[in-house]
Amino acid sequence: YKVVRSQLLLMLSCVLWTFLTQSWGVTLSWPFRFATLWAFFSILSLHRLGAALVMTPPMSAGRRVAMIAGKVLAAAAAVTLLAAVTPVLFRFGSLGFSGGLRALGVALAAPPAGYVLAPFGLVIAPLYAATPATWAGAFAIVAGVVVLHLVWVLAMNVRFEEVAATASAAMARRLVALKERRAGGGAVARPGKAVRSWLPLAPSGRPAVAIVWKNTVALIRTGTLRVVMLLIIVMVVMSEVISSGDTPGTGGGAWIPFLSLAVMALLLGPRAVRNDLRQDMLSLASIKTWPLTGTTVVFAEIASPTLVLSLFQLAMLILAYLNLPAAYRAYWGPSTTIVLWLLLPLVLLTVNAASIAVQNAFALLFPGWVRLGADSGGVEAIGQTMVVTLGSFLVLTVALILPALSFVAVYALVQTAPGGVGLGLAGLVGVIVLGVEVALMVAALGSMFERTDPTALI
Repeated sequence: YKVVRSQLLLMLSCVLWTFLTQSWGVTLSWPFRFATLWAFFSILSLHRLGAALVMTPPMSAGRRVAMIAGKVLAAAAAVTLLAAVTPVLFRFGSLGFSGGLRALGVALAAPPAGYVLAPFGLVIAPLYAATPATWAGAFAIVAGVVVLHLVWVLAMNVRFEEVAATASAAMARRLVALKERRAGGGAVARPGKAVRSWLPLAPSGRPAVAIVWKNTVALIRTGTLRVVMLLIIVMVVMSEVISSGDTPGTGGGAWIPFLSLAVMALLLGPRAVRNDLRQDMLSLASIKTWPLTGTTVVFAEIASPTLVLSLFQLAMLILAYLNLPAAYRAYWGPSTTIVLWLLLPLVLLTVNAASIAVQNAFALLFPGWVRLGADSGGVEAIGQTMVVTLGSFLVLTVALILPALSFVAVYALVQTAPGGVGLGLAGLVGVIVLGVEVALMVAALGSMFERTDPTALI
């Protein structure tokens, strides 16, 4: 009752404020929309509460019929919408992206899909009202929907405590399962199902490979692959939107989303991908028992995030290159292009390795300032995150000075070499210098790892 009362009071306050501002001559747009949106969220909240009350065991015959009827209506609505958009999807390629979107809008507005979406259109209709009178008429329908949901919820003969206890227990199970998956554990929500990995591991081999395998599998179990696939789909859609809006002769910008994502992964990826010492430091007592040197452990720990980030960035750069106009791709010439593509994986590997090594150095040097575990921290860790991020960028910038100077010096000597050979040699020297720096960092971190006491992290 308190939740429902607070929502209704705030919604009525928004309505009252709307008409008061009208009499005072104040702009009406934002109070109108705020009242409408609050009513919409009140409907969603009351609907979820009513659905939870309907499905609370033990279910009576009436509530069971209501649940079955709701599922049948939802399935029929989904089938109707799918039948309406399927013909357009088959013709989407021939219509073009903009034309396809317009055709989808027409198909969803026409019967029978329009009948399915009509209730949603009535609920959001006040958002598009041009005058206060029009808004009042449309909002009356929304208020009626709120009242109907309120009557539905209050008419349920179910103890609210039972619903709250059931929902709390289900939420606790989902949170535990989510934390376990983010930490690389199994799917706790389905304990009877074995979790298999599509990444095989040989029964014998180098121990460092097993550490890389462990960290990679932990990253896969956090759902990172699903996030990456979603990002790629979003970037493809953005690329299509940009390319559909290009006019002839402008050069096109379909490559921009892919390049932007590659740059973001290069700058922010080492902070987000944490399947290294930042995750395993919580199990430092167990890692200390492994018959491995500290250098081997540190090298294996930073290898997995380095490889994952480099492969993702390389894929994004390839997509960006394929979406470049032909005139831009031909700018460097075939020989220089080949040299650059041969050099690019080495550059990505060394730069990512240096950045990941810096992040792990902060975890070893200042474990109290770095959030250990699979989670990088929430709102409460904003201050620490900003300090560590700025510090890591500063250290990485200093580490890149010597490779950059080596590149410039070598390129000044051999820039007259034909076919991009000078650029390739200069880039290779810069990569080697940075690789040596990474090797020295790994050796220093390995020695530091061997001296770290597990009790210091408690």
